[in-house]
Amino acid sequence: MTRPPEGERGRVLYACMDPLRQRECMEKLLCQICAQPAETSAGTVFVDRQRRDEDQPAQLDRITTDMPPVCPTCLPLSLRHCPFLRRDETVRVLLVRKSVISGVSGTLYRVQKDQWVPSEEDSYSSYNRPRYPGMLAQRLYRKLRGVTVVDPDNLPSPLVATP
Repeated sequence: MTRPPEGERGRVLYACMDPLRQRECMEKLLCQICAQPAETSAGTVFVDRQRRDEDQPAQLDRITTDMPPVCPTCLPLSLRHCPFLRRDETVRVLLVRKSVISGVSGTLYRVQKDQWVPSEEDSYSSYNRPRYPGMLAQRLYRKLRGVTVVDPDNLPSPLVATP
């Protein structure tokens, strides 16, 4: 995927996430839509999705996500236009007090007859216990702590961007 020249803005592509943009937004807690700070005085808003074929929703104290945060201004737009959130999914809006970078996922490579051969599926590797030295990381993950489910139509009033 090509990116617009520096300083220019392209149109938002809700169906895909640029790996560089994903990493930058996860590292700096920037909104995945507008790339402005998503952290507020009340916490950071993340969107959690669960497929309907999953038995139970993830417990609030055990969520690890690769979805960057969303600022309160862009949240309604994201919920309305993102195809991943409109699909056969159950969506929860989470207000998170703390999140920590926890690992990466990407393509695993193994040496086979003097060449690197990529795996067909991506794998996750935690920073606490890195397992895959031959991984080309593509997505950064955060563990969410101090999580509260909030109504997207009735967000807490102190959701104001912090300096």
